Amino acid sequence: MKLELIHKWACPYSARVRDFIDERGLQDRIAFLEINETEGAKDRLAQLTGKTQVPCLVVDGEPILESRDIIQWLDTNLGGPQGTTGA
Repeated sequence: MKLELIHKWACPYSARVRDFIDERGLQDRIAFLEINETEGAKDRLAQLTGKTQVPCLVVDGEPILESRDIIQWLDTNLGGPQGTTGA
């Protein structure tokens, strides 16, 4: 499964998702594409969603928008380290 997080560093919603990823130790399982830092990230986001809204988790090419939906997906599908599920 290929996971990418398109985000902006200063965005509080992006920070919420990054904090969740850090707390669960999932950093090594997700590629981070920061708008303004990663070439083409903004174009990829627009191509996938037709929007420039961040954060956006891309799961095998399918985008998930909204920080709470991203966190719910991560919790349900990855849980914690080594894929354990958690509340």
